[in-house]
Amino acid sequence: MKRKLCYLCCGLIYATSVQAEPILLKNNTGNLSLSIYNQNLALVKDTRSAELKNGANEIIFDGVAQQIQPETALIYGNDIVVDEQNYNYNLISYDNMIKQNIGREVTTVRENPTTGENIYERAVINGYANGQLILRFPYGIDTQFPGRIVFNEIPADLSNKPTLAAKINAGKGGFQNLNLAYLTDGVSWKTDYVANVMAPDRLDLTGWVTITNESGIDYEKAKIQLIAGDVNIVRQNIRPQMATMKLMAFSADMAERNAAGIAAPQSLNSYELYTLPKITSIKDKQTKQIALLERKNVLYKKEYEATSPFHFYNEMEKDEFEKIHPQITYVMNNTAKSNLGISLPSGTVRFYQNDKTGNLQFIGAANIDHTAKEDTLRLALGDAFNISLSGKILHIKTEELSKNPLPNNCQNVKVKKTFDVEMTVNNAEPNDNVVALTQYLPKDFTLVKENMSGEMKNATTRVWNIKAPKSSKATLTYTISTTYKQNKCD
Repeated sequence: MKRKLCYLCCGLIYATSVQAEPILLKNNTGNLSLSIYNQNLALVKDTRSAELKNGANEIIFDGVAQQIQPETALIYGNDIVVDEQNYNYNLISYDNMIKQNIGREVTTVRENPTTGENIYERAVINGYANGQLILRFPYGIDTQFPGRIVFNEIPADLSNKPTLAAKINAGKGGFQNLNLAYLTDGVSWKTDYVANVMAPDRLDLTGWVTITNESGIDYEKAKIQLIAGDVNIVRQNIRPQMATMKLMAFSADMAERNAAGIAAPQSLNSYELYTLPKITSIKDKQTKQIALLERKNVLYKKEYEATSPFHFYNEMEKDEFEKIHPQITYVMNNTAKSNLGISLPSGTVRFYQNDKTGNLQFIGAANIDHTAKEDTLRLALGDAFNISLSGKILHIKTEELSKNPLPNNCQNVKVKKTFDVEMTVNNAEPNDNVVALTQYLPKDFTLVKENMSGEMKNATTRVWNIKAPKSSKATLTYTISTTYKQNKCD
């Protein structure tokens, strides 16, 4: 019985030692994907193969992002339960090597000032604070050592890259895929567009995605998806040291689209998801550009927009102005009929056009928000040099409509004012143009007359499209009246 008990105890000790041996899952270069968001955030999905034993296992995912949010990590697979996860980010660095060797003996190296030869000595690191070493030599304590330190070995708890360790229970033994998903900071993307103006009503539009990786890890042969839209993020104040949690097994669909050519976006919970068609690698500290879209002969129209500086209050600050240059606006309908019709992520559109000698010139840039299909893009590029707007108040008529007595020989007077306005567009360009003039109006106003029809955009905004022939002028006149009350005292 004693012998059997001894054998049983030895067997338990052996089983425990085998169980304690961790399974190292090295960097994956075959089944890795990134979903990158607009907020310097990415979801990393990493699948690695491991031979598990039935029951308890300890696994280590080698090489996870240094900027991982440990509390977001999920390890999942078939018939496994995750009991514990630990993120180890104690990386090899000079400071960490010094701190881990406090109280230990190291080799010091300094230069002989006479011969230039290296002098090797043994010393114990007694302390380290604010970048200052305290070394104990046989001859005493040195706090101003001029040389360098040579370490005997790398401490066991330091690593050249961060790892995520977990204790899991497998329902059966054998090879199987283990999936790791986590959020990390330090990965971002933005969109830049190039609009090449080819004709007065057509342009070619190219979109580029710029991905920047500062997460502290390389992503080799990864499938890339981009999420357009701002998701709500809750930041937790958790120090990323040995963040430990118990998770239930989680199952997810890891299928990815990999269409040939530039993939069309798909809707994801009211966001837009773009799947880049080609597998790509993104190194740490690298910025990479990838083609997103290319559209030829996109229809557009060019508009000129100006806003009147007149405000028809009781006391007007000015009664005339000269040479306001209207803003140049490129208008594109995001429709298939206009040779576009694709959801566009926010970004910067830069416009180019050939001059008369055929040399390409930069003509302006504008930012766009996330733009869905069927929306309209209005891109303001700058002011038109050869078109100007001038205006003046031709006449102001004031009438007192009623008076109500107030104490202290004062009266409340209702006044009506009528303004005759003239606006002139000077078009010095060799082609006909239209200037959309916006006039902001008081709440209590009446349009008395106008020499060309305008349109009310809202209750206090009217817009006139003034058609100006080439190398000529066009004049708008209108009359409005407004009423207001004021107090007068004798």
